[in-house]
Order: sequence, then structure tokens, then C-alpha cells
Amino acid sequence: MAIAYLDPAAVPPSTSLTRSRGLPTGPGYTTTDLPRRQIDLLPIAEGFAVSAPAIPELQEVTERSWVLLAVTDLFEAWAIAWPPGGRIELHDHGHSHGAVAVASGVLVETSVRVSRGGVAMIGTHRLSADDHRRFGPHYVHDLINDDEQQAVSVHVYGPRLTTMSYYGLSANGRLDLVRTEAVPPLGPFDATSTHDPS
Repeated sequence: MAIAYLDPAAVPPSTSLTRSRGLPTGPGYTTTDLPRRQIDLLPIAEGFAVSAPAIPELQEVTERSWVLLAVTDLFEAWAIAWPPGGRIELHDHGHSHGAVAVASGVLVETSVRVSRGGVAMIGTHRLSADDHRRFGPHYVHDLINDDEQQAVSVHVYGPRLTTMSYYGLSANGRLDLVRTEAVPPLGPFDATSTHDPS
């Protein structure tokens, strides 16, 4: 997660730092100028994973479906149902960090990193219920349910998603950018989104 810390030396002389909270005050400062707390996304994902399989909108789906669980100024959390064969193409989550907790079923994650020589290095992991992954910005992966039973996972991103990029692997072993999509901002009462949060 990107963390911004306020450097007191950078505060203009006309602005004071409040003693109680160490926050800038004065003209020109907004809440976006405030220091960000560092949060661990994984406990949030694991907490939501306890009840995610029981969400009615995610029962017996025939295509991947998702429901927004929470959105704050620091993170957003989603529950995603994966029917057998459900998948998403190689993608990243822009500048956001993330945590994925599998709530039920089994997912297979393929992650791709690029070597110094520009060659795509591929790793595959089976994630069963109670397994999880943490990742940083620009982490490229895909997920698939190759099992016969539905899977449900919880995905938490912080800071909130602003872009997602999608990739393909070329015949010569390179990772190629296919497209980048802006992610529309979410409100606290949005239940679903047309944008795929996987």
C-alpha cells in the first residue's frame, strides 16, 4: 500500500501543525493531505471470508459474480463467486496492494513476473479454502476455478482501485500489455459494479 507521511519541514510557515494529532491546518489543506495509516489487508480479507460463501447473490452462479463488501478511504473489499471454469485473464491492480482469501472451493493462481532480461517467469499455486495471497502494486496474475465445485474468494485492495491493466504472453515469452482500464470510484452504498474487481 502506498503510504504518504507528512514532512513537518515541508509545511509552509503560514500553516501550523496541531499538537494533538500532528495534522496540518490552514488554507489549502484537505483530508487528502493527511498522513495515511498503514493497514494490513489480509486480516480484513480473512474476516470477510468467514461469511462470504453464504452471501445470497453468490449462490449457485453460472458466471463469475461479485459483491462489494466494504469501501473506505483506505481500502475496498469484494466477495467473488467462481463457478466451475470461471476465470479472469492476466491482470494487475495498478498502484494498489491486495490480499485474496479463498473462502470456499479451490482456485488456481498463475502469477507472472518479468526477469531482468524481459522474459516472463511464471508460477502456479493452488489455493484452497483458508489459503491466501498478498501482493504489491503491479503484481500480475490470473485466477481460475478448474474444480467441479463453485469457489468463493474475498479480495481487498488498498488504496482503492483506480486502474487495472490486462496482459498477454507473447510467443517469445514476453509479457505484453493488452489494455489499461480506469476503475470508476465507488460509493459506500454501491453493492455491485460493472467493473471486474478480480
